[in-house]
Amino acid sequence: MLRGFANYFRVANCARVLKQVMSWLRRRLRCIQLKQWKKPSRLHRRLKQLGYQPPFRHIRMQSWRNAASPLASLALPNTYLHNDLQLMDLAKVKTGITVPEFGVS
Repeated sequence: MLRGFANYFRVANCARVLKQVMSWLRRRLRCIQLKQWKKPSRLHRRLKQLGYQPPFRHIRMQSWRNAASPLASLALPNTYLHNDLQLMDLAKVKTGITVPEFGVS
């Protein structure tokens, strides 16, 4: 769906808007994952698996605001979202492409 969305809107000069949408989408995915983990101890376990040392701050797992926290970004970095989950990066889409008109002589 993201690929079709990007192809539809690439004719416009909307690189900044696509970058903002991509930022919102990554934050939303982090929010969903935090909600599924339910407890901060699971977030802390993930951070320990990645090699980060405690103590970690206690955050609310149901909060949209905490999806933008550094702990959530460390546990679910952008490289994980793009490489492992195969999330397409809308910020890399070339915009402002002219589409040739057919039937014009």
